[in-house]
Amino acid sequence: MSRFTIFPALLTALLALAAPLNAADDHAGHNHAGGDAHAHGKTEAVGLVDISVYKVAVSASGTIAAGKEWHVELQLNPAQPAPKAIRVWVGTDSGRESVRAKAEAEKDAKGEFSAHVLVPNPIPNDSKLWISIEAENGQSIKGSLPIPTGNKQVPHDHKH
Repeated sequence: MSRFTIFPALLTALLALAAPLNAADDHAGHNHAGGDAHAHGKTEAVGLVDISVYKVAVSASGTIAAGKEWHVELQLNPAQPAPKAIRVWVGTDSGRESVRAKAEAEKDAKGEFSAHVLVPNPIPNDSKLWISIEAENGQSIKGSLPIPTGNKQVPHDHKH
């Protein structure tokens, strides 16, 4: 095989491998903290829930609609140790008919997390917003809030 056929193939393979390294972080350049009206739309309070030692303030933006994504923000006490994981879903306690979204910590905002929750289609009867926290000791604890009604449809103009 000549070097004229190997070089283009090698260059193509290297570029394909390097592409993910240059991929932009869709969350770079913005912070979900502070309830601002960036691309997710206006953030509105959903409620407070006590989950064991965690007091969680929940807010969200967007409309809850079957088969659509809903942006949920969580504020934990920044003085508490960060949990190992937080998972959020809309549905029933078991979460069987739901997709659990892992909440991600917000950069430069201790105690703040956000998740893009896929609302099940159809939405089960008696659905709630469920939050499961995996504490540092590995124990999972959960709590729920009623799903808010009457929130406005807002645009969601960036990818995740």
